Amino acid sequence: MKILLIGCGLTGKAIVSNLLGFSFIDQIALYSRTIKSSNALKDQLNSTKINVIENLDSIINFQYIIVTLSGMSDGVREESMFKCKTTYEVRQDELKYNLGALAGLIKPLKKIRRDAKVIVVTNPVDEITNFLRIILKNENVFGFGLDLDSKRYSNLLGREILCIGTHGKAVPLINSNLESDYDNLFKKVDSELMSYIRRNGIPHNAAGEAFAKFFSKFISKKKQILHVSYYLKKYFQGVNNISISLPCEVNKGKILGIADFKVNSIEKKRFQKLVKQLKQSVNHILMTHKKLISYK
Repeated sequence: MKILLIGCGLTGKAIVSNLLGFSFIDQIALYSRTIKSSNALKDQLNSTKINVIENLDSIINFQYIIVTLSGMSDGVREESMFKCKTTYEVRQDELKYNLGALAGLIKPLKKIRRDAKVIVVTNPVDEITNFLRIILKNENVFGFGLDLDSKRYSNLLGREILCIGTHGKAVPLINSNLESDYDNLFKKVDSELMSYIRRNGIPHNAAGEAFAKFFSKFISKKKQILHVSYYLKKYFQGVNNISISLPCEVNKGKILGIADFKVNSIEKKRFQKLVKQLKQSVNHILMTHKKLISYK
């Protein structure tokens, strides 16, 4: 298996470090907007599986393209952590930077092989997943992130919690009849994470480990349940025509369908509200991208 990593920052490094342990991966190619970053990461990891590519002319050779690039500097991100009230706002704050960084990738990404899968890690995940799916006219664009939300809710409640919605604003499926239960849970989970990242920075290593587990399940020959942002063609809870994060049945890199779980009326309402916000955001992104292209 050949993988291309686009973006060689700390998250990219953490992901590649964890993927190197998989015997089924033959090659991981590194690409960054600056060749210096790619070479530095290659030297740090020191593996024969890794090579650096200076351009994306060979993109057709890869089965999986993992997008982790960020246009936001470390200094600006640190400012954002203290300016924003929630981690969701921090991720949204990255959008204007990351959209510009992605603009130059559109042309080569249109040349990927038909069976190739694009996995988005770049924040905000659900917005970027929709943007790339629409611009590339490719439904094989998936997003990673909601597994992290699910893990945080599961750790807090001491049992496995499935989630639906957008990364950072996930709706935990706890089947409560009180809106306040969902509000209080979100505030507790998010405030703990916000406090952590203000003290220690973004937990890149934890994200790298989680991505490796996600990827292992995604390509597994056995059917697995996985939180993934993917394109809803058919209606789910009154929603369709959007890439949104849901627990899905996956097998060999394909989405078999939405997993079997129950959603109560409160969870449905909150989910639909998130989708409405996401669609508005995606429309704004597409308009912004159009302006960026016209300037060029």
